Amino acid sequence: MKLMLHMCCAPCAVAIVDKLQKQPDITLDGFFYNPNIHPTEEYEKRRAAVVSLSQAYEMPIAFEDENGLAFWQKKLNGEKDVRCNTCYAIRMDKAAQKALEKGCDAFTTSLLISPYQNHELIRALGEKAAAKYGIGFYYEDFRDLYRKGRELSRAKGWYMQKYCGCAYSYTESDHPKKPIYLFE
Repeated sequence: MKLMLHMCCAPCAVAIVDKLQKQPDITLDGFFYNPNIHPTEEYEKRRAAVVSLSQAYEMPIAFEDENGLAFWQKKLNGEKDVRCNTCYAIRMDKAAQKALEKGCDAFTTSLLISPYQNHELIRALGEKAAAKYGIGFYYEDFRDLYRKGRELSRAKGWYMQKYCGCAYSYTESDHPKKPIYLFE
């Protein structure tokens, strides 16, 4: 099976890549996409870590660089559930579309590793996008790999983000080590 892994950061992707590349029936491709990582400096740090992952695991990764800050500020500055649902839906749709373009049989997402994301919603939106484009959605609960991904990333010196990526989560995050950014 040719499988595409959607990812928006190396720490969440690396343990999944490590696991799936060891499965003889899977050929793995990657796709880095999240138009909701702000500011640009944060986006660049995450992108660079994914480039390093691509090199370390000799894995082809397509990059789609898109900054949607204006969209998020003008259209989705309200309730968190609406923002997250929209963000997931945009990414799952683009991932399914890219998987089809790349000739993949199915796609999955590194979002399925995070204990902080809405796992059931991501799965439902992934399946919906897969049906729309006529490909498969590979579902696996990767949450048991979360710590391993963090450990692998630390060992490789890759950037470890302190918030999900959007300007709203940055404001909501109380992580003591989050970088100091000024948003326009």
